[in-house]
Amino acid sequence: MGKQLKLLLFFAAVLLLASYCSGRSQQSQVPDPPQKTKAADTLTVAVVGDIMLGNTFPHDRLPANDGKNLFDDVKDILRSATVTCGNLEGTIAVSGTPRKNPESPMAFMFMMPPRYTQLLVDAGFDYVGLANNHIYDFYEEAMTQTEENLEKAGIGYSGARDPKGKNPHKEFHTGTFLGSKVGFCAFGHEDYSLRTRDTATVRRIITHLKKEGCEIIIVCFHGGREGSAARHLPYGSEMFFGDERGFLRDFAHFAIDCGADIVYGHGPHVVRAVELYKDRFIAYSLGNFCTAGMGTKGLTGNAPLITVRIDSTGKFMDGKINSFLQKPMQGPKADPYNSAAKEIAALTKDDIKDSKLDIAEDGTLTRKQ
Repeated sequence: MGKQLKLLLFFAAVLLLASYCSGRSQQSQVPDPPQKTKAADTLTVAVVGDIMLGNTFPHDRLPANDGKNLFDDVKDILRSATVTCGNLEGTIAVSGTPRKNPESPMAFMFMMPPRYTQLLVDAGFDYVGLANNHIYDFYEEAMTQTEENLEKAGIGYSGARDPKGKNPHKEFHTGTFLGSKVGFCAFGHEDYSLRTRDTATVRRIITHLKKEGCEIIIVCFHGGREGSAARHLPYGSEMFFGDERGFLRDFAHFAIDCGADIVYGHGPHVVRAVELYKDRFIAYSLGNFCTAGMGTKGLTGNAPLITVRIDSTGKFMDGKINSFLQKPMQGPKADPYNSAAKEIAALTKDDIKDSKLDIAEDGTLTRKQ
């Protein structure tokens, strides 16, 4: 009995050891819990103004090579930025009832072919604002098609609304870039966009993005008078053809007070001043950027591309006004004279009291010492 007991104890020990080793082996195959990606110390944000890549209404007016060369001179900058944003000045659709009288010489309505969405993807755009006065050119039908086409392409968007309140539209967009969660929202002056004057909604959306964990919030707006006479940034309200087009200084400051980190504007079709407010960057109008077939003469031909480097909290570090000029149906082309940067520098000197930004002749943006 003694030998049998010893044998039984020996085999029991062997089985126990085998079971222990098997458990260790199984445990070693279990992956470690996922770790949160550490956010980058800095992000580069590229912002531009109006984008309208061609028009199919009332007949085709499209660029050569089906638009494939429109962004040739700017795509390296757009693609190299951490985040790239602009304003989609028109619809991407195939149908819709014209909202204006097509016979009127002032009835500007824009409809881009859906295949042109790929041009935005190839250029590197991550987000486009839809809160502008052309997103509703063909009523709800084309507006909804635009959102669907952007969704399919993986490009973020927000800012449009159904003035009749029947259909919901995105109030904001979020994405993660180099470990930082970034929130986007857009506001305009029409009843078919989220409005700059609706401060309760502006605060609600920015506050919500903060609560959702967005470390960086980028706000774009469409507003202001239009044309070369609208270069300077006024105080108070702006009127154009009977429309109230925003208290834009107040709006930009309010958005930052609510938690925004970058605010960029468009709408006047010309550039305006830039400002540093509470260490956050504001561009009051980036004018036209890639508007094939329109806005390519004189001051409306300036097509700046501003890159801003921010830290992980959204604080401005430095930047660059990259100057381009538009040529008819060709998109933004390099400008060796830095016209856009010089214009923005002059306007900033005139319109922003005690500006905290230095703008070099080549467009380099630095904080004043």
